[in-house]
Amino acid sequence: MTDEENNAAQSWIVFDQVEIDLSGRRLFVAGADMPLEPKAFAVLALLARHPGRAFGRDEILDAVWGHRHVTPGVLNRVITLLRQALGESAQRHQYLHTLHGVGYRFDAQVRFAAERAHADTRTPIALETADTDPTPGGEPITETPAALVQAESTSEFNASDAARANVEAVPAPAIALPQPAAASRKSTPWKWIVILVAILAAAWFWSTHNSTPQPLTAVAQPTLVVLPLHPVGNAANETALAEGLSEELITRLSRVDGLHLISNTSATLAQSGKFDLPQLANKLKVTHALEGSLREDGDQLRIDLRLIEVPGGNTLWAQNYDRSIANVFALESDIAQAVAGALTLRLGLAANASPGDTDPELFREYLEARSVQRLQDREKSIAMLRTIIAKAPDYARGHASLARTLASNIRTTLASPGEIEEARREAARALELDPSLAETQTALAILACRAADWARCVELFKHSLALDPADSDCRTLYAYWLAALGYLKEALGEAEIGSASDPLSVNSSFVHGRVLDTLGRHDEAKRFFDLAPSTGWSSYAKWFNAFWRHDVTAARELANLMPESDGFRESYLAATETLIDPSRWTQAMPLIDASERNTGRTNITRLIAPNPDYATLIPALEKMLRDGFPSYYLLLWMPEYPTLRRDLAFQDFLHRTRIIDYWRVHGWPAQCKPEGDGARCE
Repeated sequence: MTDEENNAAQSWIVFDQVEIDLSGRRLFVAGADMPLEPKAFAVLALLARHPGRAFGRDEILDAVWGHRHVTPGVLNRVITLLRQALGESAQRHQYLHTLHGVGYRFDAQVRFAAERAHADTRTPIALETADTDPTPGGEPITETPAALVQAESTSEFNASDAARANVEAVPAPAIALPQPAAASRKSTPWKWIVILVAILAAAWFWSTHNSTPQPLTAVAQPTLVVLPLHPVGNAANETALAEGLSEELITRLSRVDGLHLISNTSATLAQSGKFDLPQLANKLKVTHALEGSLREDGDQLRIDLRLIEVPGGNTLWAQNYDRSIANVFALESDIAQAVAGALTLRLGLAANASPGDTDPELFREYLEARSVQRLQDREKSIAMLRTIIAKAPDYARGHASLARTLASNIRTTLASPGEIEEARREAARALELDPSLAETQTALAILACRAADWARCVELFKHSLALDPADSDCRTLYAYWLAALGYLKEALGEAEIGSASDPLSVNSSFVHGRVLDTLGRHDEAKRFFDLAPSTGWSSYAKWFNAFWRHDVTAARELANLMPESDGFRESYLAATETLIDPSRWTQAMPLIDASERNTGRTNITRLIAPNPDYATLIPALEKMLRDGFPSYYLLLWMPEYPTLRRDLAFQDFLHRTRIIDYWRVHGWPAQCKPEGDGARCE
């Protein structure tokens, strides 16, 4: 068989009920024509021509996109589209298999054919293989697999098309797919016709566009804010129901592949602040918004939704839903699927209803408890959750929410008797009832961190964020504990994601600023601290930031804002003056001693004083770590205090907390390396 005949014989790829028409660039599944974007078809053609072969991600990007202006998320999205077209589910990958850390492999028993194997209403394609003369210059015209996607390199698919289809438009060269055989030096008459038609089409397109074609740019992945539903009825608990359903919908939509979600805290603040579309774009950095209303009539819900572009205001999709509250979880799934479809994305990890979710009244009570929790009434929320559990012992959401509420607020010195054990018990029960709840994983992660079970701590946080990527509180907690372990760059990465998904949250901004301070990037940290009010606990972090920036005026103002009842204000005011004259430490030290006697707590300004006693300070910081007390502990890792990390007390601390054991198994932080039986941390 000649090379030309071989190419013709491979014009169709057939397996199971799937047919791929390489020449016609069509995909048929069970006889139905499945439309595919050009790039998606090119990826499918590349993989299907080489079943069983592992392709690296970069190899695919190079072959199909030329690897220019393309993010890895684009390939993820294309694979999702292909799996959807081939009838695969998130749990069952029959043909397209992900090779973690490598790329993808296509598995199927394929057959190659010159024409379609069965008759239908379409005319089967039979490629001619007659020899023709070579081109006048003596060079043959050959058809390679690159011709499968040659149309993609024309300017017909422009940036506006890409925006509508939510795909990345790039200057796409001809794709150099692996060649099955050397190209023939013969051509066929029909190829000349194809070439002529292509030239005429390109000429027509060029003539109809007056402006010079501009280089195509990548389209960013969409970012969505789900604004809380507006309650329009008169039911007393309708607001809690509307807020709760909105939060549930954020969690569900966070599982859409390729979609970024703004967390519930910032979404709620944006709505209460009556942000217009330009403000949503500028302050939340979103590309789309989902808004709507909820009306309750007995057990019936009426939800009106609209998906709009930001800041343009164009409506992409709108729908009204009339459902029973008993079917609310099916409703959430329907909405998520519709939004994903409107954005040409696909819903990822499935979320099933938990035990007890079929009881509308129970779910309503749960949402009311969550609403109270958002209002910072911890004790009332705990009491409500305990009542729910007493009424319905098998309600997984109740156990999970109670476990997380207890764990998030436990400090060894402040916890009421039995709270730690209750948190463990509730988390274990929730895990037994439904292991898919993110709140359970977060509660267990917090408990593991405070028990210095670092491997379990990190893995549970990862698992929780996989279940609910939009949970910014969980992400900032994870960032804090990564920093506590010395993984400062990794912590900063998580803090940045947390701030991006929850830009109006004081907590996200504070943790982001604290991690930047720990890295010694104090001017950058100030920008995030400025988003938090200068009262209570935040005034101390802000004071240290001002001290490290040598901003005397700011440090004075912040020290004066510290609650007098804390017992530390005078010592901080005195320490501020040492920025002007270091000799004033002789006046500040007696005030530091007095504050410790009066409060029974360590005054952390001792660390910045001359000749600190590390043998006393490091155990005090360690106690803060074990108590889950926030940011002071991170002072251990700051570049300003290298002598602290050279002290023998620091080496003892690493062994006592088992942090060095975790490093040896899971990798060393960037600033540390093994040295003898210990570590050297610069």
